[in-house]
Amino acid sequence: MPGRTKSSEPSVTIIPNKTAPTTNVERWHPKRPRLLTVLFSILALLAVVHFIVVAHQSEVVVTPNTCVGLLQNTDYTQQVHLQPQTQEMGAVQMVAQLDGGQPAALVTVTNGDTQHSLDIYIYGCTSQQHALPLNVLFMQRGLPEGTVSVSGSNTLVIGQLDTNLTAQAEVLTQPLQQNIYREYRWSHGVFVQAVFPSLYPVTSRSEAEALQQQVDNGQTLPWSDPLATAEQMAKDLFKWPASSPQDSVLDNNGTTAHVQLMQQNPTLQVTVTLERLVQNNNKGLWFVTAATSSGIALAQPQTGAAITSPATVQGTGVLADGQSTVTLFDHTLTALALLNNPTLPVDSSGAYTGSLFYTNNAHNQPGLVLLQSIPPVGSTEAGQLLLIKVILN
Repeated sequence: MPGRTKSSEPSVTIIPNKTAPTTNVERWHPKRPRLLTVLFSILALLAVVHFIVVAHQSEVVVTPNTCVGLLQNTDYTQQVHLQPQTQEMGAVQMVAQLDGGQPAALVTVTNGDTQHSLDIYIYGCTSQQHALPLNVLFMQRGLPEGTVSVSGSNTLVIGQLDTNLTAQAEVLTQPLQQNIYREYRWSHGVFVQAVFPSLYPVTSRSEAEALQQQVDNGQTLPWSDPLATAEQMAKDLFKWPASSPQDSVLDNNGTTAHVQLMQQNPTLQVTVTLERLVQNNNKGLWFVTAATSSGIALAQPQTGAAITSPATVQGTGVLADGQSTVTLFDHTLTALALLNNPTLPVDSSGAYTGSLFYTNNAHNQPGLVLLQSIPPVGSTEAGQLLLIKVILN
Protein backbone atom coordinates (compact mmCIF):
# COMPACT_ATOMS: atom_id res chain seq x y z
CA MET A 1 0.00 0.00 0.00
CA PRO A 2 1.56 3.07 -1.05
CA GLY A 3 2.44 5.48 1.90
CA ARG A 4 0.55 8.75 2.42
CA THR A 5 2.22 11.89 1.37
CA LYS A 6 1.56 15.43 2.71
CA SER A 7 -0.95 17.49 0.82
CA SER A 8 0.55 19.84 -1.50
CA GLU A 9 -2.27 22.47 -0.83
CA PRO A 10 -1.20 25.43 1.21
CA SER A 11 -2.64 25.92 4.78
CA VAL A 12 -5.06 28.81 5.28
CA THR A 13 -5.34 30.84 8.58
CA ILE A 14 -8.71 32.56 9.11
CA ILE A 15 -8.44 35.97 10.76
CA PRO A 16 -11.71 37.37 12.20
CA ASN A 17 -12.95 40.65 10.85
CA LYS A 18 -12.58 43.19 13.65
CA THR A 19 -15.13 45.42 12.07
CA ALA A 20 -17.84 42.84 12.00
CA PRO A 21 -20.32 42.74 14.92
CA THR A 22 -19.59 40.23 17.61
CA THR A 23 -22.16 37.70 18.60
CA ASN A 24 -23.25 36.62 22.15
CA VAL A 25 -21.07 39.35 23.68
CA GLU A 26 -22.76 42.18 25.85
CA ARG A 27 -21.45 45.63 25.33
CA TRP A 28 -20.41 47.54 28.60
CA HIS A 29 -21.88 50.95 29.36
CA PRO A 30 -21.03 53.12 32.46
CA LYS A 31 -23.99 53.22 35.02
CA ARG A 32 -25.71 56.57 35.67
CA PRO A 33 -27.00 57.52 39.23
CA ARG A 34 -30.72 57.10 39.67
CA LEU A 35 -32.94 60.14 40.46
CA LEU A 36 -34.28 58.77 43.78
CA THR A 37 -30.79 58.13 45.03
CA VAL A 38 -29.88 61.73 44.36
CA LEU A 39 -32.99 63.02 46.15
CA PHE A 40 -32.39 60.83 49.21
CA SER A 41 -28.82 62.03 49.38
CA ILE A 42 -29.95 65.67 49.32
CA LEU A 43 -32.56 65.05 52.04
CA ALA A 44 -30.03 63.29 54.23
CA LEU A 45 -27.65 66.20 53.84
CA LEU A 46 -30.37 68.69 54.78
CA ALA A 47 -31.26 66.61 57.88
CA VAL A 48 -27.66 66.66 59.04
CA VAL A 49 -27.46 70.43 58.55
CA HIS A 50 -30.74 70.94 60.49
CA PHE A 51 -29.49 68.80 63.37
CA ILE A 52 -26.29 70.81 63.58
CA VAL A 53 -28.22 74.12 63.61
CA VAL A 54 -30.67 72.96 66.29
CA ALA A 55 -27.88 71.57 68.43
CA HIS A 56 -26.09 74.87 68.19
CA GLN A 57 -29.20 76.86 69.08
CA SER A 58 -29.87 74.71 72.15
CA GLU A 59 -26.49 75.69 73.50
CA VAL A 60 -27.23 79.41 73.13
CA VAL A 61 -28.66 81.01 76.29
CA VAL A 62 -31.17 83.70 75.37
CA THR A 63 -31.27 86.49 77.96
CA PRO A 64 -34.76 88.07 78.13
CA ASN A 65 -34.68 91.84 77.80
CA THR A 66 -38.16 92.47 79.24
CA CYS A 67 -39.92 91.50 82.44
CA VAL A 68 -42.57 89.64 80.49
CA GLY A 69 -39.89 87.64 78.71
CA LEU A 70 -38.15 86.87 81.99
CA LEU A 71 -41.34 85.67 83.68
CA GLN A 72 -42.34 83.57 80.69
CA ASN A 73 -38.95 81.88 80.33
CA THR A 74 -37.93 81.34 83.95
CA ASP A 75 -37.47 77.75 85.11
CA TYR A 76 -39.72 77.88 88.17
CA THR A 77 -38.86 74.35 89.22
CA GLN A 78 -35.50 75.80 90.21
CA GLN A 79 -37.03 78.85 91.89
CA VAL A 80 -39.33 76.79 94.17
CA HIS A 81 -36.73 74.02 94.64
CA LEU A 82 -39.22 71.43 93.38
CA GLN A 83 -38.84 67.90 94.73
CA PRO A 84 -40.21 65.72 91.90
CA GLN A 85 -40.61 62.69 94.17
CA THR A 86 -43.04 64.43 96.53
CA GLN A 87 -44.20 67.59 94.75
CA GLU A 88 -46.02 68.53 91.58
CA MET A 89 -45.96 71.99 90.05
CA GLY A 90 -49.05 73.31 88.28
CA ALA A 91 -49.18 75.34 85.10
CA VAL A 92 -47.70 78.82 85.44
CA GLN A 93 -50.30 81.58 85.06
CA MET A 94 -49.54 85.14 84.03
CA VAL A 95 -51.56 87.35 86.39
CA ALA A 96 -50.79 90.98 85.61
CA GLN A 97 -54.32 91.90 86.73
CA LEU A 98 -53.37 91.16 90.33
CA ASP A 99 -50.66 93.79 90.77
CA GLY A 100 -51.98 96.78 88.91
CA GLY A 101 -51.06 95.62 85.41
CA GLN A 102 -47.41 94.89 86.12
CA PRO A 103 -46.08 91.52 84.84
CA ALA A 104 -46.57 88.74 87.38
CA ALA A 105 -46.59 84.94 87.38
CA LEU A 106 -48.62 82.67 89.68
CA VAL A 107 -46.94 79.36 90.54
CA THR A 108 -48.54 76.58 92.60
CA VAL A 109 -46.96 73.44 94.04
CA THR A 110 -49.00 70.53 95.39
CA ASN A 111 -47.31 68.48 98.08
CA GLY A 112 -47.69 64.74 98.43
CA ASP A 113 -48.47 64.82 102.15
CA THR A 114 -51.64 63.46 103.75
CA GLN A 115 -53.34 66.88 103.61
CA HIS A 116 -52.44 67.52 99.95
CA SER A 117 -51.14 70.90 101.05
CA LEU A 118 -50.58 73.70 98.57
CA ASP A 119 -47.70 76.17 98.19
CA ILE A 120 -48.45 79.45 96.42
CA TYR A 121 -45.92 81.85 94.89
CA ILE A 122 -46.35 85.05 92.89
CA TYR A 123 -43.27 86.32 91.08
CA GLY A 124 -42.80 89.78 89.66
CA CYS A 125 -40.07 91.75 87.95
CA THR A 126 -38.90 95.35 88.01
CA SER A 127 -36.44 96.78 85.53
CA GLN A 128 -33.51 98.38 87.35
CA GLN A 129 -30.60 99.92 85.41
CA HIS A 130 -30.64 97.36 82.62
CA ALA A 131 -31.11 94.51 85.14
CA LEU A 132 -34.23 92.37 85.48
CA PRO A 133 -34.36 90.94 89.00
CA LEU A 134 -36.99 88.31 89.74
CA ASN A 135 -38.95 89.19 92.90
CA VAL A 136 -41.22 87.13 95.15
CA LEU A 137 -44.34 89.28 95.57
CA PHE A 138 -46.36 86.77 97.58
CA MET A 139 -45.76 83.38 99.18
CA GLN A 140 -47.82 81.05 101.34
CA ARG A 141 -46.91 77.43 101.92
CA GLY A 142 -48.47 74.34 103.46
CA LEU A 143 -52.17 75.20 103.02
CA PRO A 144 -54.18 72.01 103.79
CA GLU A 145 -56.24 71.09 100.72
CA GLY A 146 -55.46 74.59 99.51
CA THR A 147 -57.02 76.44 96.59
CA VAL A 148 -56.14 79.66 94.80
CA SER A 149 -58.03 81.78 92.27
CA VAL A 150 -58.32 85.28 90.85
CA SER A 151 -61.67 86.87 91.67
CA GLY A 152 -63.81 88.94 89.34
CA SER A 153 -62.58 91.96 91.29
CA ASN A 154 -58.95 91.13 90.41
CA THR A 155 -58.06 90.03 93.92
CA LEU A 156 -56.17 86.94 95.01
CA VAL A 157 -58.42 84.46 96.85
CA ILE A 158 -56.84 81.64 98.84
CA GLY A 159 -58.68 78.82 100.57
CA GLN A 160 -57.65 76.11 102.97
CA LEU A 161 -59.37 73.45 105.04
CA ASP A 162 -60.03 74.49 108.64
CA THR A 163 -58.38 71.58 110.42
CA ASN A 164 -59.43 72.89 113.85
CA LEU A 165 -63.18 72.47 113.43
CA THR A 166 -64.80 70.21 115.99
CA ALA A 167 -66.93 67.28 114.90
CA GLN A 168 -70.03 69.19 116.03
CA ALA A 169 -69.05 72.25 114.02
CA GLU A 170 -68.52 70.14 110.90
CA VAL A 171 -72.09 68.86 111.23
CA LEU A 172 -73.62 72.31 111.80
CA THR A 173 -71.72 74.19 109.10
CA GLN A 174 -72.11 74.11 105.35
CA PRO A 175 -69.31 72.44 103.33
CA LEU A 176 -68.04 75.82 102.12
CA GLN A 177 -67.82 77.12 105.69
CA GLN A 178 -65.41 74.33 106.57
CA ASN A 179 -62.77 76.21 104.58
CA ILE A 180 -61.04 79.43 105.54
CA TYR A 181 -60.92 81.92 102.68
CA ARG A 182 -58.58 84.90 102.65
CA GLU A 183 -58.56 87.63 100.05
CA TYR A 184 -55.57 89.80 99.11
CA ARG A 185 -55.46 93.06 97.21
CA TRP A 186 -52.48 94.88 95.69
CA SER A 187 -51.84 98.12 97.57
CA HIS A 188 -48.77 100.39 97.48
CA GLY A 189 -46.52 97.71 96.05
CA VAL A 190 -47.52 94.81 98.31
CA PHE A 191 -50.35 92.33 98.77
CA VAL A 192 -52.50 93.15 101.81
CA GLN A 193 -55.40 91.16 103.20
CA ALA A 194 -58.72 92.60 102.05
CA VAL A 195 -62.02 92.47 103.90
CA PHE A 196 -65.06 91.27 101.98
CA PRO A 197 -67.91 93.47 103.29
CA SER A 198 -70.42 90.67 103.88
CA LEU A 199 -71.33 90.00 107.52
CA TYR A 200 -74.04 87.45 106.77
CA PRO A 201 -74.93 84.83 105.53
CA VAL A 202 -71.23 84.26 104.72
CA THR A 203 -68.04 86.19 105.40
CA SER A 204 -65.94 85.61 102.26
CA ARG A 205 -66.15 86.39 98.56
CA SER A 206 -65.63 82.74 97.61
CA GLU A 207 -68.61 81.62 99.67
CA ALA A 208 -70.77 84.46 98.35
CA GLU A 209 -69.95 83.63 94.74
CA ALA A 210 -70.65 79.94 95.40
CA LEU A 211 -74.09 80.77 96.86
CA GLN A 212 -74.86 82.97 93.87
CA GLN A 213 -73.86 80.15 91.54
CA GLN A 214 -76.29 77.82 93.30
CA VAL A 215 -79.13 80.26 92.69
CA ASP A 216 -78.13 80.72 89.06
CA ASN A 217 -78.29 76.93 88.70
CA GLY A 218 -81.91 76.86 89.88
CA GLN A 219 -81.68 76.38 93.65
CA THR A 220 -83.87 78.42 96.00
CA LEU A 221 -82.12 80.18 98.87
CA PRO A 222 -83.57 82.53 101.50
CA TRP A 223 -81.02 85.22 100.72
CA SER A 224 -82.93 86.30 97.63
CA ASP A 225 -85.10 88.60 99.79
CA PRO A 226 -83.59 91.39 101.92
CA LEU A 227 -86.19 91.19 104.71
CA ALA A 228 -85.91 87.42 105.02
CA THR A 229 -82.10 87.67 105.06
CA ALA A 230 -82.09 90.28 107.84
CA GLU A 231 -84.62 88.38 109.97
CA GLN A 232 -82.68 85.14 109.66
CA MET A 233 -79.49 86.92 110.69
CA ALA A 234 -81.24 88.19 113.84
CA LYS A 235 -82.11 84.60 114.76
CA ASP A 236 -78.66 83.18 113.99
CA LEU A 237 -76.40 85.93 115.39
CA PHE A 238 -78.52 88.05 117.77
CA LYS A 239 -80.34 84.96 119.06
CA TRP A 240 -83.73 86.63 118.72
CA PRO A 241 -86.39 83.98 119.24
CA ALA A 242 -88.76 85.11 116.50
CA SER A 243 -89.34 87.72 113.83
CA SER A 244 -91.53 90.69 114.58
CA PRO A 245 -94.51 91.71 112.46
CA GLN A 246 -93.13 95.25 112.75
CA ASP A 247 -90.03 94.33 110.72
CA SER A 248 -90.06 96.25 107.47
CA VAL A 249 -88.06 97.26 104.40
CA LEU A 250 -87.25 100.95 104.66
CA ASP A 251 -85.97 101.31 101.10
CA ASN A 252 -84.66 99.22 98.22
CA ASN A 253 -83.16 100.58 94.98
CA GLY A 254 -82.33 97.14 93.57
CA THR A 255 -78.69 97.27 94.67
CA THR A 256 -78.87 98.44 98.29
CA ALA A 257 -81.67 97.92 100.78
CA HIS A 258 -82.32 98.96 104.37
CA VAL A 259 -84.40 96.86 106.73
CA GLN A 260 -85.67 97.80 110.18
CA LEU A 261 -85.82 95.00 112.74
CA MET A 262 -87.80 95.31 115.95
CA GLN A 263 -87.67 93.32 119.15
CA GLN A 264 -90.19 93.83 121.93
CA ASN A 265 -88.56 92.30 125.00
CA PRO A 266 -86.28 94.00 125.60
CA THR A 267 -87.08 96.85 123.26
CA LEU A 268 -84.49 96.95 120.53
CA GLN A 269 -84.48 98.54 117.09
CA VAL A 270 -81.78 97.73 114.54
CA THR A 271 -81.24 99.09 111.05
CA VAL A 272 -79.71 96.51 108.70
CA THR A 273 -77.98 97.45 105.43
CA LEU A 274 -77.95 94.81 102.68
CA GLU A 275 -76.26 94.84 99.28
CA ARG A 276 -76.15 92.67 96.19
CA LEU A 277 -72.41 92.18 96.33
CA VAL A 278 -72.01 89.54 93.64
CA GLN A 279 -74.74 90.03 91.04
CA ASN A 280 -76.73 93.23 90.49
CA ASN A 281 -79.93 91.92 88.95
CA ASN A 282 -83.22 90.41 90.11
CA LYS A 283 -81.46 87.08 90.76
CA GLY A 284 -78.71 88.62 92.83
CA LEU A 285 -78.44 87.51 96.45
CA TRP A 286 -78.54 89.95 99.36
CA PHE A 287 -75.71 90.16 101.88
CA VAL A 288 -75.73 92.06 105.17
CA THR A 289 -73.02 94.73 105.21
CA ALA A 290 -74.01 96.65 108.37
CA ALA A 291 -76.27 96.36 111.41
CA THR A 292 -76.57 99.04 114.07
CA SER A 293 -78.83 100.89 116.45
CA SER A 294 -78.80 104.68 116.62
CA GLY A 295 -76.51 106.36 119.14
CA ILE A 296 -73.95 103.59 119.64
CA ALA A 297 -70.35 104.07 118.46
CA LEU A 298 -67.32 101.79 118.41
CA ALA A 299 -63.93 103.51 118.32
CA GLN A 300 -61.83 100.38 118.62
CA PRO A 301 -61.65 98.03 116.82
CA GLN A 302 -62.67 99.71 113.59
CA THR A 303 -64.42 97.95 110.73
CA GLY A 304 -61.97 95.76 108.81
CA ALA A 305 -59.23 96.01 111.43
CA ALA A 306 -57.04 93.06 112.42
CA ILE A 307 -57.30 92.26 116.13
CA THR A 308 -55.17 90.05 118.36
CA SER A 309 -55.90 88.67 121.81
CA PRO A 310 -56.18 90.53 124.11
CA ALA A 311 -58.24 92.86 121.92
CA THR A 312 -59.23 96.29 123.19
CA VAL A 313 -62.87 97.28 122.81
CA GLN A 314 -63.92 100.84 123.50
CA GLY A 315 -66.52 103.36 122.43
CA THR A 316 -69.41 105.50 123.53
CA GLY A 317 -73.17 105.67 123.57
CA VAL A 318 -74.24 102.51 125.36
CA LEU A 319 -76.61 102.36 128.32
CA ALA A 320 -74.98 103.44 131.55
CA ASP A 321 -77.34 101.32 133.67
CA GLY A 322 -77.60 98.34 131.34
CA GLN A 323 -75.40 95.34 130.61
CA SER A 324 -72.99 95.70 127.71
CA THR A 325 -71.38 92.57 126.32
CA VAL A 326 -69.20 91.61 123.37
CA THR A 327 -69.33 88.43 121.26
CA LEU A 328 -66.69 87.32 118.74
CA PHE A 329 -67.64 85.13 115.77
CA ASP A 330 -65.19 83.15 113.64
CA HIS A 331 -65.38 82.55 109.88
CA THR A 332 -68.14 79.94 110.37
CA LEU A 333 -70.26 82.53 112.27
CA THR A 334 -69.76 80.46 115.42
CA ALA A 335 -69.21 82.35 118.69
CA LEU A 336 -65.68 82.00 120.03
CA ALA A 337 -65.20 81.03 123.65
CA LEU A 338 -63.77 84.01 125.56
CA LEU A 339 -61.23 83.48 128.30
CA ASN A 340 -62.57 86.38 130.36
CA ASN A 341 -65.90 87.97 131.26
CA PRO A 342 -67.36 89.52 128.07
CA THR A 343 -69.17 92.21 130.08
CA LEU A 344 -67.82 95.72 129.46
CA PRO A 345 -67.56 98.31 132.25
CA VAL A 346 -69.51 101.46 131.37
CA ASP A 347 -69.22 104.88 133.04
CA SER A 348 -72.03 107.32 133.72
CA SER A 349 -71.62 109.00 130.33
CA GLY A 350 -72.08 105.75 128.42
CA ALA A 351 -68.40 105.36 127.55
CA TYR A 352 -67.14 101.78 127.70
CA THR A 353 -63.79 100.06 127.50
CA GLY A 354 -62.51 96.54 128.01
CA SER A 355 -60.27 93.73 126.76
CA LEU A 356 -61.17 90.43 125.18
CA PHE A 357 -59.02 87.35 125.67
CA TYR A 358 -59.65 84.54 123.23
CA THR A 359 -57.99 81.56 121.55
CA ASN A 360 -57.81 81.64 117.77
CA ASN A 361 -56.54 78.52 116.01
CA ALA A 362 -56.97 79.94 112.51
CA HIS A 363 -55.04 83.16 112.18
CA ASN A 364 -56.05 85.92 109.75
CA GLN A 365 -59.55 84.51 109.39
CA PRO A 366 -62.62 86.70 108.81
CA GLY A 367 -64.58 87.39 111.97
CA LEU A 368 -67.32 89.53 113.50
CA VAL A 369 -67.62 91.66 116.63
CA LEU A 370 -71.12 91.98 118.10
CA LEU A 371 -71.66 94.62 120.78
CA GLN A 372 -75.00 94.60 122.66
CA SER A 373 -76.23 96.85 125.44
CA ILE A 374 -79.39 95.53 127.12
CA PRO A 375 -81.45 97.70 129.53
CA PRO A 376 -82.25 96.36 132.99
CA VAL A 377 -85.47 94.45 133.54
CA GLY A 378 -88.46 96.75 133.80
CA SER A 379 -86.67 99.68 132.16
CA THR A 380 -88.37 101.65 129.39
CA GLU A 381 -85.05 102.34 127.69
CA ALA A 382 -84.32 100.84 124.29
CA GLY A 383 -81.40 98.51 123.92
CA GLN A 384 -78.54 99.04 121.49
CA LEU A 385 -76.60 96.81 119.11
CA LEU A 386 -73.67 97.06 116.70
CA LEU A 387 -72.15 94.43 114.37
CA ILE A 388 -68.86 94.94 112.47
CA LYS A 389 -66.39 92.90 110.42
CA VAL A 390 -62.79 92.26 111.58
CA ILE A 391 -59.85 89.97 110.87
CA LEU A 392 -59.01 87.64 113.76
CA ASN A 393 -55.31 87.10 114.40
